[in-house]
Amino acid sequence: MRPADPDDIDARFEALVAQFDQDEIRRMTAAAESISSPPGRRRRPAVLVVIAGLVVLVGLVVVLRPDVLERLGIVRPASGGEDLMISGPVVARPGPVLTPIPDGEEGLFDHGPVPAPSAGPFAGTPAVDYAGGEQGLTMPAARALGGLTEKEVDQALQRVRRLLSAAHLDPATMRGERPEEFIRLLNPRQREAFLRHLDDTGPSGTRSWLFSLAPGAAEPVGDVVKVSGETTISERAGGGVTIETDYLFVHPVSRPGAPLIVTRVVEHHRSEFSAYREDGKLVVLLAADRSALFGANCDPDDGFVHPRFPGDPQGARPSGDPVDPYNRASGVSGGPRCPAALGT
Repeated sequence: MRPADPDDIDARFEALVAQFDQDEIRRMTAAAESISSPPGRRRRPAVLVVIAGLVVLVGLVVVLRPDVLERLGIVRPASGGEDLMISGPVVARPGPVLTPIPDGEEGLFDHGPVPAPSAGPFAGTPAVDYAGGEQGLTMPAARALGGLTEKEVDQALQRVRRLLSAAHLDPATMRGERPEEFIRLLNPRQREAFLRHLDDTGPSGTRSWLFSLAPGAAEPVGDVVKVSGETTISERAGGGVTIETDYLFVHPVSRPGAPLIVTRVVEHHRSEFSAYREDGKLVVLLAADRSALFGANCDPDDGFVHPRFPGDPQGARPSGDPVDPYNRASGVSGGPRCPAALGT
């Protein structure tokens, strides 16, 4: 449909308004007054006819000639050029943004805005545009490399993808339960060491290889974790390939027993895998693993994730300059496990 010509609109306006000029309104009013009714009863039908006519007239003015209302002060142009109807107090409602860091140390513990339940747990963050779950774990196209066939490289990439999913997206693992799927996928030579140190505290603990919420510390919100990042592959010295992963996992969580108190923990995870052929079989080993957690408490050293909610005690102060947790360029190597963040 072609846009209406302004001249046509003016002509239609004049024609329509002519149907409700002052004489017509007076005739409608006189007709209403002339209608008789039994004593004690109001002449509501006639009055309603008059009111309906006025409503139609005002509606036509709003649609076809808003400049008339502007001259009367009912409509004023907004800053963007569009018309703004004034029908009550004007209240500014800012859109969701990452909360800027305030002055002082309290800014180092900022969570960003707490989303309204109807807006979704990722509202106001870049995670809104991230893929959900395993769809965000993108793998490069397989090709023959480092003495491995294209099929073997593809098998190695798929094993890495499944390990990442089991470590950071598996519901049981995220709830802090025994990570059965991750254990099953580990190479047997690493499986024993992983299990032996799973409950250790400090640097030797292997629970930190996973995203596991500390029991009683928080509850996952919904069943979607947003994921963004990349996987790269290169030839490995001595044969085989090196697979490097660099991903953000955005976990929405709530305080136990208080589902409306929602925050996000942003996990920046980097890992390195070695894939090679040994005795005619493909071997995939986790060679290096490190995560930085934003929106988590730094005090515990048990390998579990302890989300920090608005109003919680600050606890140990994150070290280093605050960074944007959604910027993977900030890196995770050499820094604290829960560095200072601008917001989550």
